[in-house]
Formats: sequence, C-alpha cells, structure tokens
Amino acid sequence: MILHLFNPENDLALADGNANYSPPPAAVRIAYDLASLPLWYASADDYVFIPDDRHLKYHSEMSELFPLPKACTSVGFLPFAECRPWGWSSQMLRRFKAMGVNENILPGDSVIGNVRRLSNRRSSIAILGELSKMGVDIPELPIYATSPDDVAAFVSSMPRSVVKAPWSGSGKGIAWGLGRVEVPLEHFYKGVIRRQGGVVCEHFLNSAREFAMEFFASADEVSFVGYSLFEAQKGSYSGNLLLCDEDIERILSAYLPAGTVENVRTQMQRVLTGLIAGSGYRGYLGVDMMIYDSGGGCRLNPCVELNLRMNMGVVSRIFHNKFAGPGKTGRFNVAYFRNRGEAHELHCANRVKYPLVVRDGKIEKGYLNLSPVDADSSYIAFAVVE
Repeated sequence: MILHLFNPENDLALADGNANYSPPPAAVRIAYDLASLPLWYASADDYVFIPDDRHLKYHSEMSELFPLPKACTSVGFLPFAECRPWGWSSQMLRRFKAMGVNENILPGDSVIGNVRRLSNRRSSIAILGELSKMGVDIPELPIYATSPDDVAAFVSSMPRSVVKAPWSGSGKGIAWGLGRVEVPLEHFYKGVIRRQGGVVCEHFLNSAREFAMEFFASADEVSFVGYSLFEAQKGSYSGNLLLCDEDIERILSAYLPAGTVENVRTQMQRVLTGLIAGSGYRGYLGVDMMIYDSGGGCRLNPCVELNLRMNMGVVSRIFHNKFAGPGKTGRFNVAYFRNRGEAHELHCANRVKYPLVVRDGKIEKGYLNLSPVDADSSYIAFAVVE
C-alpha cells in the first residue's frame, strides 16, 4: 500500500536544497488546487493524501463513476509500505516525517542526495554521451560551464544558444543567447553560477515536435511505460494529447527514419538503468525529447532533459490507459487563471459543451475535471475525450 502526495513545488525545493524550504504562494496554490490529481494515476489499493473536506467530497463524487484509490487527510496509523510523492527532496522528506510517517519506509539522506544530483540538468550531457557511445545519433553536446567567461565564449560563438540553470521549476531557469552577451543574460548566468555552481549551455535547435519517453525505476532496472506527446507555451507545459502509444509512434515516425524512435527507446532504457538503478530512487521519471529541423531534414535530440519525478506526461499516459474508452482520443490540460472565477467559468462551460458519458468506469466522451473546481480555483486540470 503506497501513499501518494502531489507536491509540484519539488523542482524549486531541489534548487534550494534546504529541508526547511518554503515554496512561494503560486506553488502553494497549484499544490492545493490539484491535490486530487494522484487519484487518477495511483493504484486502487493505494492512498492519496488530500488537504481537506473539499477534496474529500470530490473524491466521493468521482468514486461513484470510476474505480479510484482511497483518500486520507491524515496519515494516522495506516500501514503504508512506501511513500511516493510527486518528487523527492530534503523538504519532502522533512514534511513526511512531520506528518508522522514511519521513517523506516522513507528514503535516507543519501538517496535524496542522489535524486538531487541526478536532477541536475547536466545529467542530460551524460545521457547524450552514453547514447552516442551506443551509436545513437545526437546533436552537438551541451557543455557545463562554471566560469562566466566560458559562458560568454559559448554564447558569442553561435547565432543562437540556450543557457539553463542546473535546477529550476518546470519551464523556468532558462535564458536565450543571441550571438552576444547582453546585460540581462549576463546577470542571469552569473547569478546562477554563484548560487548553483554552474550552468548548462546548449546549441539552439529549431523544434518541430516535442515529446517524452516515460519510465519507471524499480530496485534494479528502469522499464519503459509509454510515450507522452505534449505541448508547451513559452517553455511551460500546457497539455498532452490523449493517444495510445502506437498512434504516437506513427506521428513521430513521420518525421524520422524508420526505427529511430524504437531504437532510442531501447538504448535509453539501458542508459537509465545504468544511471539510476543503484541510486535508491523508486518511481516514475521522464526524458523530454525534441524532433528538430537540422536544415537538411529532421533529427532527434534524445535527451533535452531528465525529470526524475512524476510528471504530467505519465499522468496523461496512465489516465488514457485506465479511463478512456477503447479507441478514444482527446486532450489532457493544465491551465492557470489569474482572475477569480475564470477557472470556474471554463469548468462550467466545458461541462455544457462536452457532456460527460461514462460506461463501466470508462469515458466514452466528454469533459472531466481531474480536481475540484470552484470560484476560488486558480489552477485546473482536465481531460476532454472525443
């Protein structure tokens, strides 16, 4: 029996590195609004920790339609065998201990240290290097720079480049080079080097399609669990297409030579097993990838970033497998609304526009909110099945 908890601030907690890290209000808000999200990927025998009666009511309503895991607002003396938050950090470890979770089922400080080390964006350089040794075609390797002069030289050596903080929130901690070092960029990388020790510098690639391969790490191996085909707006995740793996493979294969994706999947599984299996990490992870226009056709960047945590791509993959009717497709979205009431307005409009039809625990068609929504909601996760 596993205890699940949604802590989307984990990337920020890893960047901070402190067990007493306090997330900003926006991170607290999304953690509350979408606290019920693990109900849609946890197993039926598991528990999901949720914050209050509002989420309990939502759980009760959804359980009448779908076979969902159990929910709890306190840990008490439930005999969990494992805790599986969205992501692990020193802050999450301290939080579980404060909740009263038996420390015998929690990872030790060395495991948390391994998770933080592997979550550094420089892991993508190591993964690409190993794939290259296996004969996988890769773009020019990024560099990890600890000197501002080395960053300046890299940025000035090409028309466009990307500079990334080793740890940051999803879609954040990224700056763009345009062939010269401008003041905002210089302030960015000097600040990151001072706080985190270095930056990852990459050649700019002209994206044609972005997707991810999703995996699960057990004690001694990493196994493939599916693809996710996603969209991003200004570098931030916005949604996934709900498609079966075979359909996603067909879409990707239209851009690349036959067998490319399947070969990378096989080799990536081997690389990740060698990299992660001995770290003590147990749980889901994803590797973001990019099909890009090389000027002479499309090529694959097989590792833009390693996400050593649960992620929305895994959620959408599991949701589609478990709850969409046979042959059904659709969209999985996460949206943010600045003004009070806007999320609720969208929710109400979608319920009218896409009436929900459920048969035997499977969605035939329609709109489903994956968390409770009211006038005070700022974040909403939902699916529309066609």
